[in-house]
Amino acid sequence: MKTIEEYYTTATTLFLEAYPDIKEGIANLSAEDAAQLGITLPQLQAMQTHRAYAAFTREKKLDSMLFAIQLAEPDKEVAAQAIEAYLREHASALGMSWEAFCIKNQL
Repeated sequence: MKTIEEYYTTATTLFLEAYPDIKEGIANLSAEDAAQLGITLPQLQAMQTHRAYAAFTREKKLDSMLFAIQLAEPDKEVAAQAIEAYLREHASALGMSWEAFCIKNQL
């Protein structure tokens, strides 16, 4: 199973492939654009990729990480395991037991 970061990276790549106009806009950013923000061009492109993906998932009312796993993992069983692992980490970060988290979120 991949890490959540690997799923996210794959998902953003797939997202850009599905939206070539956004991909082109990000590719057309310049070093001068980045310099105005005090960052490098790759940093600016990564930032804009993350912003576009986040805006898309917000508009669709999706959890960006759950969507990333669903989008990037072709094996449904592995995807289910990755989603459960992600949700368990989320519950732990909230200081909740897995059972309480499931009840609260109707899982």
